[in-house]
Amino acid sequence: LEFRRVLFRSEINPLIWTADDRVVALDAKVSIDNNSLYRHPDLAALKESVTDDPQERMAHERGVTYVKLDGDVGIMGNGAGIVMSSLDVVALAGGQPANFLDAGGGSDAEAVATALEVLLSDPKVKSLMINIFGGITRCDQVAEGLLAALDKLGATLPIVVRLDGTAAPEGRQIIADRAPANVVVEPTMLSAAQRAVELAKEAS
Repeated sequence: LEFRRVLFRSEINPLIWTADDRVVALDAKVSIDNNSLYRHPDLAALKESVTDDPQERMAHERGVTYVKLDGDVGIMGNGAGIVMSSLDVVALAGGQPANFLDAGGGSDAEAVATALEVLLSDPKVKSLMINIFGGITRCDQVAEGLLAALDKLGATLPIVVRLDGTAAPEGRQIIADRAPANVVVEPTMLSAAQRAVELAKEAS
């Protein structure tokens, strides 16, 4: 029962019936739900590196949801839906997304710094678009976390920030007043994407 709870998909293919009346699985694949691995340290120990890509490996090691793509506009958001929308809007603006990165709902400086460190480690990234919608997360806290992360990392490439939702005006004002010159604020997702694409082209 415990083993069944950790699995969400398994496949045996091919399965043969031999001349001496034995059934033999010649190949098998098992997909394991990572959220259940804490109950199965024996299975966790079998896990191999998921990728040879340095950014994806770094993100995986630090618990960041990240997928590398082929473009030059780095993207960070606080939820899978808003990140997917950001990818589409960057493409609509004529750019190419460099990644999918969902930083989750956290707004503290350490979480933002971890996400930014992954993005900034990709030499193909020419600009960043940070797209945050504050629901439970407050945009002023996100802004403070972003400033602390930038101070820690010393990033110099262009960064475009779009904040909307809870305490968005306060968050925008914090960035406008205290962020370094390479960080700009845009009011909408589309204008942020257009600005990020434009800055990436200028940096190429």
